[in-house]
Amino acid sequence: MADRLDLDAAIVEPITRAVIADLAEPITQVLDVGCGPGAVALTIAALLPNASVTALDSSAPLLTRVRHRAEAEGVAHRIHTVEGDLDHELPTLPSADLVWAGMVLHHVTQPVATLQRLHRRLRPGGTLAMMEFGRSPSVLPADDPLIASGTWSRFQAATTAALNDRLGLDPVAIDWPALLAVAGFVDIDDRDLEATHPTPPSSTVRAWLVPHVERGVEMAGDRLDATDADALRAFAARVPHRDDLAVVARRRIVVARRPAT
Repeated sequence: MADRLDLDAAIVEPITRAVIADLAEPITQVLDVGCGPGAVALTIAALLPNASVTALDSSAPLLTRVRHRAEAEGVAHRIHTVEGDLDHELPTLPSADLVWAGMVLHHVTQPVATLQRLHRRLRPGGTLAMMEFGRSPSVLPADDPLIASGTWSRFQAATTAALNDRLGLDPVAIDWPALLAVAGFVDIDDRDLEATHPTPPSSTVRAWLVPHVERGVEMAGDRLDATDADALRAFAARVPHRDDLAVVARRRIVVARRPAT
């Protein structure tokens, strides 16, 4: 799981960088909630060299991986790990200038209560930045047979339906601005951003795309017929040899502030 999360973070890293670059105020304390194996925490530490980053997750093994990576990259003095669960009261933490919540808040059982807890962890005027699911990624050239046959669109529809069933909701449809307002946030900005990886695909893009398709076929199950599933598996097997693939990854970014007073 950690390796998969690292690849997902690498694919959307241009979006992470763009969001951080848009935050104009001085940031010296960051709280990364649901930090996973720490890819984003390390990116934030690199982009904000004067900031300390508290990486919070409910998984002790993932936090161990964060610490090892921070040591390897020479930033262990600026990255601190804390075990905590967003569905419960959080440990005592420094007041943050920025709370980063990447692909995690759609999992919580009581969104407003969780957002209120994060609100309390922000200093007055501090920022919450959320990264959530966007539309499905683009991968194939327009003239690819998987596009012409409709296989790719059926694959995207099937994986979206399977994800929604697994989560018990449609994460793209969550009204985050309304929930944030109830939790006390202001200056709420809700937008979609893209990360474009042009042809030919890098080794990282190829490493992400193969399991993305293979896991998607498995997750879709009987939502895909056998012909589509076989065609998609054959495509995944050819990814290492194709130079005409360009990935456009999409994420929903919601940024809000705790009022200054």
